[in-house]
Amino acid sequence: MNLQNRRFITALATTLAVLTSAMPARAHAASQTETRNFYDVLGDLLSDFEYDLKNGSVSGLKDLAIRNIAMSENIPPSFRNHLELVVTEKILATTKTRVVQCLPCRARKATLNQDQILVTSAELNPNELARIAKAQGIENFMDLAFSFQPTGMVLSMTTADAATGSVVWSRSYNSETSRASAYRRGVDFSQMEASVKQNEYIPTLQYRGTISYLNEPDAGERSSCLSLGFRLVERYDNRKKEVGFELDYITDVRTLSGSPVESTTTDTGARIYGSFNMTMLFVHAWNLIGAEENYNQVRGTIVTGVGGTYASGYLGGVFRAGYEWRLAKHWAVSTTLGYRPKATTLITGTEKSVSGIEYGLGISALF
Repeated sequence: MNLQNRRFITALATTLAVLTSAMPARAHAASQTETRNFYDVLGDLLSDFEYDLKNGSVSGLKDLAIRNIAMSENIPPSFRNHLELVVTEKILATTKTRVVQCLPCRARKATLNQDQILVTSAELNPNELARIAKAQGIENFMDLAFSFQPTGMVLSMTTADAATGSVVWSRSYNSETSRASAYRRGVDFSQMEASVKQNEYIPTLQYRGTISYLNEPDAGERSSCLSLGFRLVERYDNRKKEVGFELDYITDVRTLSGSPVESTTTDTGARIYGSFNMTMLFVHAWNLIGAEENYNQVRGTIVTGVGGTYASGYLGGVFRAGYEWRLAKHWAVSTTLGYRPKATTLITGTEKSVSGIEYGLGISALF
């Protein structure tokens, strides 16, 4: 082997040795780069809490005060105030909750009993807490517990009724199972939770009572009617859609007023809505509320329905559509436009065809 080949082999061996010795250092540097920031992980937990707030999963938020904050020993005491502020920020930014700063809840009282000094706190006295809550206008308390370990962190939250002390809502957010972290990693979180959602799903039901004026096609001339309705729907798609049933009882205003009637078209026996009747509809609604519902703004809703009306001697179908304006949280004003396909009535003993357009205006109370 000549001198030139020896020099080449020596240089190659030296290069391989250098590269091999550098690999652990590079792997260590890569692992250091992948280490996540403490506040990034905390942000994932708070994002999960914000997600629950937007979906209405958090109960007990009316006139809220943060009462206790417990932390693991490896967390500095100054972090307690930071945690309280960021949780308060999420609540105020996402909901219309009034957050009360309850300073007397954490105050300590020192009393002298003969030769002993007793230090008491309202946190350990339910009666005193209830008195303070009533004086401060607090209806719910929130307690926080934060635990941090090198492998992850857990934020536990609980809301309780201030008057009775009963727990209203409780949940723990774990960084290892964080929804925000899963999305960041590209995980299809909806597929992961499919079975859990089916087991934990709680329907959101809405009830309403409605009084309406309707102009209806009748067996003779058209009838001016009052309608009393009850609707039960289930809200889904983050309250953007509703589906359910509606029952209406329609009565002719001439029946209520007892006004004199003529023999044929206005006789009580010749009117569909002059006696007992019932209208049943299957309804579907689309709430135009944007990304989230704001009760301080007027919201529009498009409603459709299909069903039929039963009365003595009459059975006919009806198609309805309408638009309503929801005011505040519990009130709505609605317009109705419908069509009744041709049907036959035997109210007067002779066959008569009933069909035509119905229209009206109503006021609803929502619960």
